Amino acid sequence: MPYALRNTLILIALLICVVTFTLVNNFTISKKMHTIKATYEQNQSQLDNLKRANPDMKDQDVLVQSLEELEKRVKSESRLIAQDNNPTITYAYFLDICENYCPDLKFDFKYVSSGQIESTQFNSYSLIGTGPLTSLYTFIYQLENQFMLYLIDSIRLSGVENEDSYPPDYVYFTLVISAFYEENSIQVEDIPFRYLKYKNLAYHLFIPRVHAQLPDIHEQRFLDINKSRMIGLTPDKVFVIDETGRIQVIIPGDKVAYGYLDHINWEDQNASF
Repeated sequence: MPYALRNTLILIALLICVVTFTLVNNFTISKKMHTIKATYEQNQSQLDNLKRANPDMKDQDVLVQSLEELEKRVKSESRLIAQDNNPTITYAYFLDICENYCPDLKFDFKYVSSGQIESTQFNSYSLIGTGPLTSLYTFIYQLENQFMLYLIDSIRLSGVENEDSYPPDYVYFTLVISAFYEENSIQVEDIPFRYLKYKNLAYHLFIPRVHAQLPDIHEQRFLDINKSRMIGLTPDKVFVIDETGRIQVIIPGDKVAYGYLDHINWEDQNASF
């Protein structure tokens, strides 16, 4: 076979291979492109439907910003359950709050009981003490806004017995507080202590109710025994003279300002309102 003819046949064979490979490759690419286009059109259709159902999604920047703000808020406001709790941990935690924010709050600390809600366990403690109302408010504010999950079960307030020994805003208080913990939760040392700022109380809500009567127009229509004087009694009647000088007769059960006549003690010659 002549050399030129052999080379021509080889070139023709190579050309046929190249053309065949190109056609097969183009067919494969065309098929993939068709599949990709169909998937794209399907996804675009779903996205358009979502946008129509949720108009806010049209502005993706706003949506992303809202999600970031929500994430920051969750991190800043979340309450965390510790892995363990005992009286030592809790007492040290309460002292830490007092030393940082309300050092003039004095209390006795006592373990009360334990319990469990599903997989979450809790210990209850009581705090009985005295202090300025603003300091007690600060302590409660810190306790309710720190990361560690403590819940106040009950609060009792009363005026101090000897007001001459304390400033006028001092109160006796009793708090019952529950501390929650779970075995597979966060270790106590990994829960940070937040340094919170807040506005001071402009009005002491409880002081008028602890240290003085709250004026009531309805109650002021009745006899005020604090401004009256008892001048006599019988086994079933009390005779008093009010602030205007008028004599009034009261029997057990009769209404007076902020209360009523409870009973008459004839032997001891007194009446209890």
